[in-house]
Amino acid sequence: MKLTKDILKRIELESYYNQEDFKKDCKRYIKALEAGRVQYTVTHVSNSGMSRNIHIQSFEGSMTQGYYSNYYMMLSVLGYSFANNSNDIRVGGCGMNMLFATNYNIVHTFERIGLIKSKKCNILAQKI
Repeated sequence: MKLTKDILKRIELESYYNQEDFKKDCKRYIKALEAGRVQYTVTHVSNSGMSRNIHIQSFEGSMTQGYYSNYYMMLSVLGYSFANNSNDIRVGGCGMNMLFATNYNIVHTFERIGLIKSKKCNILAQKI
């Protein structure tokens, strides 16, 4: 895995989050995405329609017992900004499916840093 300078810089800014934690979070996201457990929800659209707040979470555990996991630290390290007082990321743009575009960008970042291969990237980028 070859992390970019920007990612390394953002990890260094966090006192309780390191490269191993980032790698674990990325792998957890990939595993949840493969299993169809990642949920994207638009929580707010700006008045102009040019930005959205998106909540990303996955269900971890069994059908009878588990918990919802968000990816706050992973998304923060990847450079996403957050809506005020929430775990929702703020994504700008219109005229396309921003949920798809966000997942596409995350998965392609994983490919660029060497977490997944190109073939797997192409499959996972279409999962949302």
